[in-house]
Amino acid sequence: MNPFAKPDRGARPADTAAMPPLPDRFLMGFWHNWPSYVGNGYQRGTSADIALADVPEDYAVVAAAFMKGAGIPTFKPWNLSDEAFRAQVDALNAQGRAVLVSLGGADAHIELKAGQEDALAGEIVRLVELYGFDGLDIDLEQSAIAAGDNQTVIPAALKMVKDYYLAQDQHFIISMAPEFPYLKPDGHYAAYIAALDGYYDFIAPQYYNQGGDGVWVDELNAWLSQDDEARKEDFLYYLTDSLIHGTRGYLRIPADKLAIGLPANADAAATGFVRDPDAVFNAFRRLEEAGNPIRGLMTWSVNWDDGRDVVGRGYDWSFIRDYAPLLEGGAGGDRPPAPGNLRTGEIGRDFVALAWDAPAGGDFPIVEYRVYRDGQQVGLTTAADFRDVGLRPGGDYLYHATALDDAGRESLPGNGVRVRTDGDGEPDYPEWQNGIQYLVGDGAGYQGKRYRCLQAHVSNPGWTPDAAITLWQPA
Repeated sequence: MNPFAKPDRGARPADTAAMPPLPDRFLMGFWHNWPSYVGNGYQRGTSADIALADVPEDYAVVAAAFMKGAGIPTFKPWNLSDEAFRAQVDALNAQGRAVLVSLGGADAHIELKAGQEDALAGEIVRLVELYGFDGLDIDLEQSAIAAGDNQTVIPAALKMVKDYYLAQDQHFIISMAPEFPYLKPDGHYAAYIAALDGYYDFIAPQYYNQGGDGVWVDELNAWLSQDDEARKEDFLYYLTDSLIHGTRGYLRIPADKLAIGLPANADAAATGFVRDPDAVFNAFRRLEEAGNPIRGLMTWSVNWDDGRDVVGRGYDWSFIRDYAPLLEGGAGGDRPPAPGNLRTGEIGRDFVALAWDAPAGGDFPIVEYRVYRDGQQVGLTTAADFRDVGLRPGGDYLYHATALDDAGRESLPGNGVRVRTDGDGEPDYPEWQNGIQYLVGDGAGYQGKRYRCLQAHVSNPGWTPDAAITLWQPA
């Protein structure tokens, strides 16, 4: 059987026959192929249900999430007919934008076996012809990355598909969105990058959800971690520089095939949201000055960019508003002044009292303050003090505060303070279970070993402590 036999319906119309080329610099956003529900964000905000055709034009590349399922993974629109969804893809194509189908996702349990290359390639072609997709993004996470024969079957199938469309003078886009700790010589994504060398178009590593992971920089004699907001610009610059050159323990990805993946806001990821867009603009500028301009930014996700926070305020496409100027080589916008002299007051076993000085100056009055613990928002207050409760005894925490003016703009973070609550801090290690909300610092036992949680999450069968190295570390 020909794995590339076209279906009887859904052939790419003449007016969209050519797959759109990738621009020199672009913004990419993931689009949710499922309904939102109230409080589904990391800060209890709610993502938006948005039609694919309504994704703003600033997103030159859109990835429909996800192609998944047991056996040969597939994709099906969650609330539209095949024809209606195809019409929305065509609408973006008509604007010169590319629409990819993304393979995987955080909870996908994809496990392919040797011999399924033709079947997977055939399914990808079927989806391309049916829905008009312009390529495929690999977004496998945790145990699914190396499950079964995924590391050989998926690249082999994608090479077949790319060659198939090349013979028709069409460019099938191949991209990847790996969590950055897997981009090391012994990391699970090394096999995909090596096998698809010369075939992949770009890689947009996730610079989020990695807690304290990062990069050691000899020149600074410093460890730059993903969750260190005070050194965010350096983290973005040096991790990207490491990937471009294949140094500091990372694989090499050429600058012209590299984009940076960031969450749209604090609700979109556990950690990694960049509160100061100037850190991104400055990192891009430094890369350009070093002769290494990269392709752009990726975000999770367009639905979060249009979402709402826990009290119902819209995020109002803030990711686009902040970073669309990157497409023209512009600079970030103005920000109100930051609060100063963040300091601790009383500290107990399960609480920390904080205070700071109100900022002076600025174009608009300061109306609120946001308090961040370990990069995640934990408080919103009109006063210049805050009491954080429900903490672990003996826990180590890093705090920052920002100011919001009545124009809705957020300041840079002020100075940080690191705090240790009273107590010895040794957690219990009950046996790991599926479907449990684990918090940073929680302990769990698994297959006779002890692990400590690195970032908050709800457990699932693919995120066992031995496999989910970005969520757990041996205790």
